[in-house]
Amino acid sequence: MNLRPGARAAGGGPLPSGLPTALIAKWLVGLRLLAVSALLVGALVVQATTDEILPIGRLARLAGLSYLLSLVWIALWLVRCPPGLHGALQITGDLFIISTLIYITGGLSSPFPFLFLISVGLAALMFGLRGALTVAGAAFVLYGAMAEAMAFHLLPPPSFVPTAPTLGPSGLAFQIFVTGTGFGLVALLTSYLAHSLQRAEARLEGERAATARLFALSADVLRSVESGVLAADTEGRVVLANPAARSILRAFEPLEGRNITELLPMEGFDWTRVLRQASAEVPLRVEAVVAGPGIPLGCTVTPLRGEDNTLLGVVVHFRDLTEARVAAERVRLRERLAAVGEMAAGIAHEIRNPLASISGSAQVLGSVPGLGTKEKSLLRIIVQESRRLSGIVESFLGYARPPDPHRAPCDIARTLEETLTLFANSPEVRVDHVIETDIRPHADGVVADEKQLRQAFYNLARNAIQAMPQGGTMHVQGREDGDHYVIRWHDEGVGMQPQQIREIFQPFKAFRIGGTGLGLSVVYSIVTDHGGEIAVESEPGTGTTFTLRLPLGTP
Repeated sequence: MNLRPGARAAGGGPLPSGLPTALIAKWLVGLRLLAVSALLVGALVVQATTDEILPIGRLARLAGLSYLLSLVWIALWLVRCPPGLHGALQITGDLFIISTLIYITGGLSSPFPFLFLISVGLAALMFGLRGALTVAGAAFVLYGAMAEAMAFHLLPPPSFVPTAPTLGPSGLAFQIFVTGTGFGLVALLTSYLAHSLQRAEARLEGERAATARLFALSADVLRSVESGVLAADTEGRVVLANPAARSILRAFEPLEGRNITELLPMEGFDWTRVLRQASAEVPLRVEAVVAGPGIPLGCTVTPLRGEDNTLLGVVVHFRDLTEARVAAERVRLRERLAAVGEMAAGIAHEIRNPLASISGSAQVLGSVPGLGTKEKSLLRIIVQESRRLSGIVESFLGYARPPDPHRAPCDIARTLEETLTLFANSPEVRVDHVIETDIRPHADGVVADEKQLRQAFYNLARNAIQAMPQGGTMHVQGREDGDHYVIRWHDEGVGMQPQQIREIFQPFKAFRIGGTGLGLSVVYSIVTDHGGEIAVESEPGTGTTFTLRLPLGTP
C-alpha cells in the first residue's frame, strides 16, 4: 500500500502531516484495545446468557493477537517510529484482524464487514484520498478473496455455522461488487470530509495566527505610544491600559478592572455624564487637572463600537500637558520680555538725557555759596537718586538692546570658577556667607559668549547672596551630563511662593527691596540665547535651587 503522510487530498492539495497523523496513530492503539476487549466481553456475556454457540476460543485467540500487535505498536511508538509508517502498519494489521474476525463469525453472513469502513475512514484522516482508496482496495481484495475461497471450498466454513450459505456466481459477484462499491464510496466521502476538516483547521489556524499577529502588533503600538490609552466598557470599568497610561498616572499596579472615575478624577469633569452620552459621533476633547496629583491632562474620549455598531464603551486618549504648558509659558515669557525690552529701549532714551540735566543742575546748585545744610542734603539726594535712576535706565538699555554676542571657544567650568572667585571677593559677600563649589571640567568644547556667561553667573550669585540676608551657604555644582553641562545653584535663603516662582524671570518683578527685577530676566535671556534651559525649585523657608542646562559642542 502507498501510505504516506502528506498525500494529496480530494481537492488536490497536500494534507497537513505530523501532528494529525501522530495523534490518530497514538489514539488508535488505545481505541483498538478497548474495542477488542468489548467484543470479547460481549461474546462471553452472550454465550453465558443464551443458547447461542459462539467461537469463543477463536475470538479469544484473535483478541490475544490484537493485544500482542498493540504491544508491538507501543514499542514502535517508544522507539520514535515515524508517524506515517506507524499508522500504516497499524491499519495493515487491522485489515487482517478484521478479515479474520469476519471469517470466524460467518464469512459472507458475518455482521462485521462494516469494520473495514473504520479503517478506510482512518486512512482518509491520516493519508488523504490516495491512502483511503488504497485501504478500500485492500479491504475489497481481502473480502472478495475470502468470499471466493469460501464459495469454492478453498477455506472451510466456520465450525459453528451449521451450513455454509449458498450463493450462485451472479449473487456472489453482486455482493462482492456492492461491498467494493461501498468501500470506494466511503473512501471518497471520508476523504472529502477529512480534506474539508483539514482545510477548516488550516483556515482556523491561519486566522488564529493572524489574530495573534494583530494583537501583538496592537500591543506593540500601544506600548510604543507615549500618550496614555484607556479602554473602558459602558459602566466605566477599564479593560485595557497601555504602559504610558500607568506612567502618566503614577500608577504602580495594573489599571485593568478599576473604574475610570477613580483613575481620572478630573476637576469639573463628570465621567458619568460622559459615559451616558458616549454614543455621540464627535469625539469629546477636554483639558482638566487630575484631582490629587494635580496633573494637567488633555483628553480625547471616543466611543468604542462593535461590528454591528453597538456601543461597547469608550476609548480615552490622554497626555500629560505639564511640559507643553511649561513650553507655552516659556514662549509667552520670551514674547513678554521682547515687548518690554522694546518699550524699555524707547523710554530709556527719553529719560537718560533729562536725568543727566537734573543731576548736573543739582551739582551746580550744590556749589552755590550760602546754601544751608538742609538744602545741600536735598541736592545730594537728588544727585544720588538721579544716578540710581540712571543705573536703572542703563540696565533697561542693556536688557532691551544687549550687545551682539561674540562667540568663541569657551570653557564653561573655568568661566564659572573664575566668576565665583571674583564674586567671593566682592563687598556683597559678608563673613556669615559661605560659598561651596563642586565644579568638574567638561570634555567637549563649547562656542559661546564668555562675557555674557560671566554676567549670567554673576547675577545668579548676587541673587543667591541677596536671598540670604541672615547669612547662609551658597552651593554651586557643575558637571557634564550627556551633551549638556548642568549647573545647580542652591542657596539657603528665604525661598519663594509658587506665584513668585512663576514670575521670577519676568522683568521688573523684584521680590526684595531695592531690586530692579532685571537681573534674573537677563540671566534667562542669556541662557536661552545660548540654546540652554533654566528651571527653578523653591519653597518658603528652605531656599532656592536654579538649574541651568547649557549645551556642549559647537552649535
